[in-house]
Amino acid sequence: MKWAYGETVLYRYGRQGRARFVRVGRVISDDADGLALWIAPGSPQVESVLADGRPLRSVPIADRATLPRAQRRSTWRGSGIVHFAPAVGDWSLWWFFDAEQRFKGWYGNLESPRTRWEAGIDTADRALDVWITPDRVGRWKDEDEFAALTGLPGRWTAEQAPAIRATGEHLMRLAAEGAPPFDGRWTGYRPDPSWGPVTLPGGWDRPHHAGP
Repeated sequence: MKWAYGETVLYRYGRQGRARFVRVGRVISDDADGLALWIAPGSPQVESVLADGRPLRSVPIADRATLPRAQRRSTWRGSGIVHFAPAVGDWSLWWFFDAEQRFKGWYGNLESPRTRWEAGIDTADRALDVWITPDRVGRWKDEDEFAALTGLPGRWTAEQAPAIRATGEHLMRLAAEGAPPFDGRWTGYRPDPSWGPVTLPGGWDRPHHAGP
């Protein structure tokens, strides 16, 4: 399944059959390298919050996995991003820009194997991430959250943890070498001026299909 330039695609994070974070973007490219989306400022999204409406990060890490949650519709905050999901690899990469559309760096999000369906992509977030500066220097993010969640029901196992960490190390090596996709692509990206606002397509809440 391939999507055409400018089509609207859902990118859903979830687990145990339920989508927990959903964003929607327009297709920049979908080819042998992977899928690249433009997530415009103010794009609709769905995010997980605590049942009382507080953000997840307002409570200790251990409580985030056990306290009741709710879904809340919101919008993508801040400048737009390029979101790239490679054809091979359990990660996605996000190009961040400032308000003047100057490139700020790459965010490497470590994820479970992806599943494509007719309206989008399903995957599961694995907490551990990397931040890579424009001069291609990488550092870990959220190591404490990754350690706390490893082995919990519905999450990745302790046996999977070394391979997940190795994926982050691989991304940082690619960046240091200037290898694709850290080869300058999309660092000066500007969205198609003909693209109008996107809406959240129907089916965003259908059963989620991706493992931990």
